Amino acid sequence: MRVQAERDGVAVVLRGSFNPAIFTPAWFVLHELLPASAADPETLKVAHPQVTQFSFDWLALRVTTDLFVAESAQAPHIRACDLVLRVFKEHLYHTPLRLMGINRTVHVPVSSLAELDRIGRALAPVAPWGRYIEELELDGTSGGMTTLRMSQLQPKSRPPGSEINITVGPSSLIGGGRVGVDIQVNDQYAADNPDNGSEQLMQFLEQGFEASIRLSDGIVDQVLSLSEMS
Repeated sequence: MRVQAERDGVAVVLRGSFNPAIFTPAWFVLHELLPASAADPETLKVAHPQVTQFSFDWLALRVTTDLFVAESAQAPHIRACDLVLRVFKEHLYHTPLRLMGINRTVHVPVSSLAELDRIGRALAPVAPWGRYIEELELDGTSGGMTTLRMSQLQPKSRPPGSEINITVGPSSLIGGGRVGVDIQVNDQYAADNPDNGSEQLMQFLEQGFEASIRLSDGIVDQVLSLSEMS
């Protein structure tokens, strides 16, 4: 990326049928997926038949009955990929899975409100708004582009239901909500047969993770390049 991100997270997200109660730090330690120190009682936030949630070192994990999220906010993000592959290829390979997403969230600082405005106006021109243009001046209080989403439905060679979604807007987490860009890429794969989707989706993850990260890097670079437009 052209500019160093202040926050850069990757989450591997699965949709399917899960038993949240088993996904405790102790279970991950028992199967040598995390070090013994992860079993510290303070690691676990919630353990319930409907939801389990814990954080350890680089990993934030949340599981409900239909959602599994392994998120890494620290490089190297490949660790999230490796963990999910080991869980669902070595131990829980019979788990019914229907969707898998490689989700990237990047918050990048910009030098000024004017630079943020150039990105917003390149993505969402104000000319079509006619006389309302004057109300859309980005001065930090009046307004401008807040959130824009673009979608690519059923990318080539993927099963129906797969898609890539890109969301761009001002960051609420850096730069005081005024001089940062929030770029999110949801790279989603669907299973041909949800009853036997685990093997297929894990194959997509194993073969496509690094390509997905390169894709999101390119999208971030493209968005940031808009700040240089006159």
